Amino acid sequence: MIDKFMQHPAGNTLAVLVLIALIIIWFTSLILTLRDAPVRTDKGWFAWLLPVSTVLGIPATLDLLQTGGMTFLFAAITLVIFVLNIVIPILRMRERSSHPLVTDWYKWAIPIAVVGGLIVSGYLTFVESTGTPPVCGPTGGCEEVQSSKYAILFGVLPVGLLGFIGNIAILVSWLAWQFGPANIRKLAVLAMWGMCVFGVLFSIYLTFLEPFVIGATCMWCICSAVIMIILLLASTPFAQQAFAIADDE
Repeated sequence: MIDKFMQHPAGNTLAVLVLIALIIIWFTSLILTLRDAPVRTDKGWFAWLLPVSTVLGIPATLDLLQTGGMTFLFAAITLVIFVLNIVIPILRMRERSSHPLVTDWYKWAIPIAVVGGLIVSGYLTFVESTGTPPVCGPTGGCEEVQSSKYAILFGVLPVGLLGFIGNIAILVSWLAWQFGPANIRKLAVLAMWGMCVFGVLFSIYLTFLEPFVIGATCMWCICSAVIMIILLLASTPFAQQAFAIADDE
């Protein structure tokens, strides 16, 4: 295991840090969602989880920005999404802006993060489906991950495609929650949160495989994992509210 880890120490170290964050946030979301107390997003330790966790995605995007063409554009968009999820929550905690985008950031962070998720998973779907070598930055590791048996689930379904479908489903649930009939909104927000819970759990599995089994880490996969962290953290307060309403009825 150590020998595999040391094949790409920089990328694998980042993967371990992301893995720890995924596990902590998965358990945190489950615990907070089932509590009666509302989840505070304007101050306190939970409010800091979003910007601090998102920082883990910055090295991956900076690595991918050293590519060219469409992958540079994909990495740039993902970097912007990460920066927004660092800066805006801090502005909200510091009460530096009353703009609706800032005060309601946890609501809008979900579709914005989904855009990044669709870009990353769409690119990985293309790579896994066509056998095209992935474009990676100087850290490397992408081709080893994408050519491994773990890139195709059950030997049939590309992992990237599963992620793409999952992001579409999360977006549909968000739209139903925001614009659907009142009688389905609670179900929609719980479905959205449930998919984020599963997405982070699956990301834990994949992120563990990279440094400890495959021996290489794909920066696109790191971006995908951090996006799932954003989605779970952003959906947790609303899921807690939905569960609390269900308990009161």
